[in-house]
Amino acid sequence: MSTDETPTVPVPDGVGETDLPEPEEFPTTRVRRGYDPEQVDELIDGVFEAVRTGQPAPEIAQATFAGTRLSKGYEEAPVDAYLDELSEAVGQEPTPEPE
Repeated sequence: MSTDETPTVPVPDGVGETDLPEPEEFPTTRVRRGYDPEQVDELIDGVFEAVRTGQPAPEIAQATFAGTRLSKGYEEAPVDAYLDELSEAVGQEPTPEPE
């Protein structure tokens, strides 16, 4: 599922942009598998935009990203940690750990 197809959920009343963790510059990788930077940035931008406009936000736990290999991608662990923080800030459940 691409981020364009990610389900949305309402942002709780009272959540403002200042309540959200600041996006960071994620470390990148070219050798190991990573997340597509454009897709990650699009999801984060979508959440911030939803909070600014009062629209439903993408359901972060449902987002999936194309993997990269041999091209620049974001390292997965720092992105996952940030998205868990962002989920909590907008009243969503964190992404479940893989079984």
